[in-house]
Amino acid sequence: MLRQLQVVVSLASFSVVILTAGLPIYSTEIGASGFEVGQLYAIGALMTAVARPIIGRALDLYGRKLFLLVGIAILAISMVLFAASRSVIMLLIASTTQGFGLGTMLLSAYAMTADLTAAEGRGGSFGGTEQAQYQGGLYGGLLAIPILFLTGFNPQGQLRVTPTAWSLMFVLYAVSALVALIIAGFMLVETYNLVQHTEEKIATINHNKINPQLYVLMAIVGLTSASSSGIAPFILKFIQDHITQDVSMIALAYLPASIVWGFLPSKMGIFADRLGRKPPIAIGLLVSGAFSAVIPFITALFPLMAFATVEAVCYSAAVPAEQALVADMTGGKQRGIGFGLYTLGMSAGRVVGPLVMGWLYDQYRTGPFFANAMILLIGTLLVLFVLRDPARLSKAASQIGR
Repeated sequence: MLRQLQVVVSLASFSVVILTAGLPIYSTEIGASGFEVGQLYAIGALMTAVARPIIGRALDLYGRKLFLLVGIAILAISMVLFAASRSVIMLLIASTTQGFGLGTMLLSAYAMTADLTAAEGRGGSFGGTEQAQYQGGLYGGLLAIPILFLTGFNPQGQLRVTPTAWSLMFVLYAVSALVALIIAGFMLVETYNLVQHTEEKIATINHNKINPQLYVLMAIVGLTSASSSGIAPFILKFIQDHITQDVSMIALAYLPASIVWGFLPSKMGIFADRLGRKPPIAIGLLVSGAFSAVIPFITALFPLMAFATVEAVCYSAAVPAEQALVADMTGGKQRGIGFGLYTLGMSAGRVVGPLVMGWLYDQYRTGPFFANAMILLIGTLLVLFVLRDPARLSKAASQIGR
């Protein structure tokens, strides 16, 4: 059933790439200011964060499948709202809806992945679920290309994200989300009940309490995601100011990294099962920090492509390792709230980070990159010396469950 779950996540995530890359372009086309573009991103991240603790606790009370269906249904509604958006206000409403729906769907999918997977195979399984989201975004992006070429030229002959092209794309994404909803409704079963028998047997180990180390992980993820996501908007700006303003060349430079995210996490997640959870997380943070530190010194696109690809490879192993670590720290009766706290830390960081790094960028152009490198180094040290990996305890609990 894990494979069907990943197909559902992929179909419901077709809009991911277009909302990341196309939203600022389209919103500018309909007259949005820079501040309003920032609001569109912030409100989506904020609503994703809001969904986490609320839905996380509900997953443990009422099961996973219900909220997976609710999340996909909300995503489908948001696609319709985006298709009808011809003003900044409508885009804000659509972004708010999409953020809450995405947060609900992914949180439910993470909990179901943990339910369906033994501790020894969680890294690869979470990698597959994470990969499904990015694969869906890539497929949705490919679907958008012919629509843009057929309907995206303005009267001056310039290729733009026109309202017609925007609406057609999101109508198709709404259909894709509805297909995901139908598959989820008929092919997926409730996974919460599948783990209860085992969880009751190992209750003496888990005590049905949140592992305090989860709060440590939450703090680390919040700090590092705030830092990394905070510099993301300024990498493109820095590259355009210092290397090239050709957006197509920049897109080609990041294409290998996008392919890595679309097809590698399920394979790289296996390292978390073989080496433990902490090494892939530490390596991912360290390599990302090194990439951030060298950005101000990059003067050509090829080194940018190489560094971005290596970073993507390392993070494609680190993210599944983090998610597997959350599953190790929580039992079935608290897995929803566990993933809720973990993803709340991540989402909160993505809300705060761009604001802080934006202020720093105004003060000193290379400041955010060096600050990010230092913060990620601190995060690496925290992972290595403060965070504890409960994998051995999970293996012992699994043996007792047998």
